[in-house]
Amino acid sequence: MAKKIFISYKHSDSSVYPLSNTWSLQPATARDYVNMIESHFKNTGDHIYKGERGNESLAEFQRDTIRGRLADKIYDSTVTIVLMSPNMKEWVSLEKDQWIPWEISYSLREKSRNGIPSKPNAILAVILPDRYNSYDYAKAANFGFDILKRNQSNLKYNYPAEKLLYNRCSDSYILQPTWKDFKNNYNGWIEAALEIRQNIDKYNVSKTV
Repeated sequence: MAKKIFISYKHSDSSVYPLSNTWSLQPATARDYVNMIESHFKNTGDHIYKGERGNESLAEFQRDTIRGRLADKIYDSTVTIVLMSPNMKEWVSLEKDQWIPWEISYSLREKSRNGIPSKPNAILAVILPDRYNSYDYAKAANFGFDILKRNQSNLKYNYPAEKLLYNRCSDSYILQPTWKDFKNNYNGWIEAALEIRQNIDKYNVSKTV
């Protein structure tokens, strides 16, 4: 069955490793990784929705209009992929005023349109390599958004896992593969996240920003 995937990422983050060795005047950005994911799923029948925004701050937009468009995309998807990059977090802004935490929060909610319910999305938080091709930045205690941290190590009850990559249930509702691991097995990671979604009642899921 075709999957519908929403991708959340920091458009302007140019602190990531370039996907191509070709010299370019334009620095690499997280958007390049979105293009790579789109290319992989181009002929599979799966649909990719992007959190396209002209600015990274919620405060700069008519919230109802922009949020409504994004909410429609997330409602119509079953998987949310968050691309984690070194400067995805705006340190001068509250997390509630930033797009990525809001998109994660909305992805985790039970939603309804015209009486048709939609379950919370499966979520993958894919760690992109920094400009030195390292993932070490993601190990820092202050890296990332609180809503991501609260959905780590939040398993309440074990369950028999059949499709997970490590043949066991995940300790965390949100898996965090590196880009290297993810691109080597796109479908495997997504299927693992979907299996976790089917067992969401086994997790203490935090849905608020």
